[in-house]
Amino acid sequence: MKDKIDLSPLRGMRDFPTIEWVFRKKLLKVFEKASEKNGFLRYDTCVVDAYELFERKSGEEISDQIYEFYDKSHRHLALRPEITPTMVRLYCSEKENLPYPAKIWSFGQCFRYERPTKGRYREHFQWNLDIIGEESVSAEAYLLYTAVMAMNELGFDEKDFRIYVSSRAMLSDFLSKIGIETEKITPLMTWIDKKDKIGIESFRTEITALGLSSKQVDDLMKLMEMSDIEEIEQLIGQTEDTRNLKKLIQFADILGYGNYIKINPSIVRGLSYYTGIVFEAFDIQKNFRALFAGGRYDQLFSLMIGKDFPACGFGFGDGVIKELFYSKYGKPEGFDTIPFYVGYFDETLQMPAMKLMRQLKEMNFCGDFALKAQNPKKFFTAAHKRRAEVAVYIAPAEYAEGKAVFKNMQTGEQSILNLNSLNKEQLLNLF
Repeated sequence: MKDKIDLSPLRGMRDFPTIEWVFRKKLLKVFEKASEKNGFLRYDTCVVDAYELFERKSGEEISDQIYEFYDKSHRHLALRPEITPTMVRLYCSEKENLPYPAKIWSFGQCFRYERPTKGRYREHFQWNLDIIGEESVSAEAYLLYTAVMAMNELGFDEKDFRIYVSSRAMLSDFLSKIGIETEKITPLMTWIDKKDKIGIESFRTEITALGLSSKQVDDLMKLMEMSDIEEIEQLIGQTEDTRNLKKLIQFADILGYGNYIKINPSIVRGLSYYTGIVFEAFDIQKNFRALFAGGRYDQLFSLMIGKDFPACGFGFGDGVIKELFYSKYGKPEGFDTIPFYVGYFDETLQMPAMKLMRQLKEMNFCGDFALKAQNPKKFFTAAHKRRAEVAVYIAPAEYAEGKAVFKNMQTGEQSILNLNSLNKEQLLNLF
């Protein structure tokens, strides 16, 4: 006898039963609405791509998380761990067909072999929003404006989340000014990115182990604790990077989301291709991982094709936002309701029931249809399970008079309506 197959999803992977689609459907609609309302054009890229596309362009951590394999032609391939490098590849072949600057968006599946945690899986779907071809900080401001619009549409406001912004270029310049050698800056950035996860004391220990002096550690910690751009400028002086942060804050105020923005110099992002302004959004209590994150990555194009293109963007996964949504609004109690569910007593009434279903659709109502005859008890039980708002039953006695029973499944109220004179107003009154 064969062993039974384990029907559970693989660790870190997910099935999406019908009830899960209540939120997923809402999320995708919100992402689509925010993107298209602000002029972004949709695209998608291959889930399977060349391994070197990710291995050469990503930071060390993500490189270790890539699902990689060789196909039958011995090509080294990978499941995409992120969308941005594949977007760059696609953009380079399609840029002549796009406006410049290009505002583009995608919602696609990514895979990373990492330890699953709450809101973080080994596969996830991600909203990517990018602007290619604009050097000014107005691009970052517009990206964040679109992200806040999506969060508002999901029911979250300034009491629920914050967007923490910084500049990787500003931090790198500061590290050089306090005498940290060039070869230490990249590993130091990695520890700064992990500071909140490992705690202050462990952070101090790790950066001291890199060879930083006590004064360098103190200077860095002083900057990390600042959240006011004027105060930061007093410490490091006015630079193009601090001016860009100032502009971002001003643009956020003009666009109406200034209350969501907070400066945090320890935000650097884990991927080494970020070059300028970077940002991460968290729930107010920081009970979850980042909701979305991104920044400017002007050098990614040059790393891949040898030519710079100004670019910035963000990734917004579906896992953490689901946990935040459920924590505020609760999990859905069932899948989506449907306005009408049509059934019939026996096979002689199947075609009249089909005709009625067609009438409802022609009046722009959604509806489901019983595929076989049922007695009244079974039919209304099925209508309840299908979460129908109104159950329509065609029985011999009523149909002999050209009528059918329409039952409001919430109130239990029944109406017997003439099938030959049904109109939209009558039907709307049933709800």
